[in-house]
Amino acid sequence: MYDIAICDDSVIDRTHMKEQIQNLAQGMNPVRIHEYDSGQELLQAINEIHFSLVFLDVQMAGMDGAETARRIRQIDNNLVLVFCTGKVEPSPESFVVQPYRYIKKNMANADKSRYIKEALKRMVEVESTPILTAKHDGRRLLLKPDDIVYIEKYLKTTRVHLSSMAKEKYGIRGNETEVRISDKLENLYEILKPYGFGYPHSSYIINFKYLMFCTNTDLKLDIYKDLSFKITRSKAPEFNMLKSAFMNGKYTSRRDPEK
Repeated sequence: MYDIAICDDSVIDRTHMKEQIQNLAQGMNPVRIHEYDSGQELLQAINEIHFSLVFLDVQMAGMDGAETARRIRQIDNNLVLVFCTGKVEPSPESFVVQPYRYIKKNMANADKSRYIKEALKRMVEVESTPILTAKHDGRRLLLKPDDIVYIEKYLKTTRVHLSSMAKEKYGIRGNETEVRISDKLENLYEILKPYGFGYPHSSYIINFKYLMFCTNTDLKLDIYKDLSFKITRSKAPEFNMLKSAFMNGKYTSRRDPEK
């Protein structure tokens, strides 16, 4: 069951959107659609319901869509967010909250249906992707595979090194690296292996998405360019096989960056 929210202070617009979603979601796992007429009402619901997809009106009385989206991301950084608007053009600030699509209410029905269908497809992809629970500075972080550049063994747990975008997304400043996951490295590898991760050394696993240089014995990763990672002889055969598979586009995480 996928829970989908429509937040719009226009009853007519909510009704039209609900009908389109129901038509386009036929044949999928069941969807349950929730309607809200204000940002405040939606935010209250998000504390109780795990939404997979939110269609959010930009112009609303009281709290507008931009502020509602900002607060949504403080609660849930993984749901698929789609902005809907009658007149307002997207601003640079609106993309900070990572909307997947920006639907104009007056666009042709065929285009609107295509955007909604793409959002539903993305919803299914996101829900099928594992989310890892990490801790940073007393906070809980819900990490997607693409947030992670590499994970290393650290004392009795593991330490996670995030991408620049993920650091910004989760409000981690500078070179802070104390993001921990309380699980063994080998267990995390089994979870992340289908999503483009390799195990070049017993001390760390890496995300091929951020691979920028690789020889038979060493590799370097984007944003951690000053570090050199060794590839051990025992790990090399599987690592090289997975690297080739990733480069040939056979892994889940190798998707259009826009998505």
